[in-house]
Amino acid sequence: MADISLPNPPAPGLFHRAASGLGLLVLLASALFGGNVAGMRERFLGSETPEERPAAVSRGTEVAAPPGETSPATEAPKQSVLRSQPWWQSVGKIQGTGSMTAPAFSVNADAVQWRVRWTCQTGQLVVRAPEQRRPVVDAACPGTDTGYGIQKGNVSLQVTADGPWEMQVDQQVDVPLFEPPLPAMTAPGARPVMTGSLYRIDQVGTGTVTVYRLADGSHAVRLDDFFVTANTDLELQFSPLEAPRSTKQVTDNPRSPSIATLDVTTGSLNFPVPSHVDPTQYRSFVIWCEVANSAYSAATLRPA
Repeated sequence: MADISLPNPPAPGLFHRAASGLGLLVLLASALFGGNVAGMRERFLGSETPEERPAAVSRGTEVAAPPGETSPATEAPKQSVLRSQPWWQSVGKIQGTGSMTAPAFSVNADAVQWRVRWTCQTGQLVVRAPEQRRPVVDAACPGTDTGYGIQKGNVSLQVTADGPWEMQVDQQVDVPLFEPPLPAMTAPGARPVMTGSLYRIDQVGTGTVTVYRLADGSHAVRLDDFFVTANTDLELQFSPLEAPRSTKQVTDNPRSPSIATLDVTTGSLNFPVPSHVDPTQYRSFVIWCEVANSAYSAATLRPA
């Protein structure tokens, strides 16, 4: 019978030293990446903190100042890493009769997309955007609808039409919106009547709520340094409870009708209160999501 000799296995110590060395390398790499030493994690994997971007100061890209006042658009906008639920900001209106190359409009480099809400009177309306294979609009007139595009910078649309047409252009952005107070909030005879700080119920909510009584007897709400967990279909309501702490508590008590839909979820914002709602008859302010049947956040309202 042949003598078959197997090779001698490596000494156990060699395996142990190799395993220990590998373990040390793993620990070192974990420490370097976990601690982001010298920015190593961000260089390899990218930053986990969003880049600061200028916040918006208006729901339109161009703000006309009243005579004798400085336009808020001329002030340096705040820089923020916060992101809002995407919202539509007005870019402007273009209109014409018949076929033409429409005047260019400008879309922010960080916009999500843009849209044209169009109307036309007779014949056919076809609207094409640069480098977009499908038409933005291709419809029979009379009619009204919405078309979308994704180009950035200056965009000039090619319009083919048989009659008059009009397009409202909006861009979708996700930056915060820091609106100045409404002029009616600082006019003679106006005053704050209630205020409170937002706190979490089902989702994060921070900032200050102030209810103003305006000179004409109506009311308006201002949210300052505001943030709420982003979602669509958020509404602003009042509750008779002093400090609701759960969705069940909110739903078990009669709330006010919705005073506004919350399209922007971070910044400083103004909302006129409908005439059929009297805020002084309630004791708290609630951010409500109808789709999820959820109270996101609330604020106890105290005399201002």
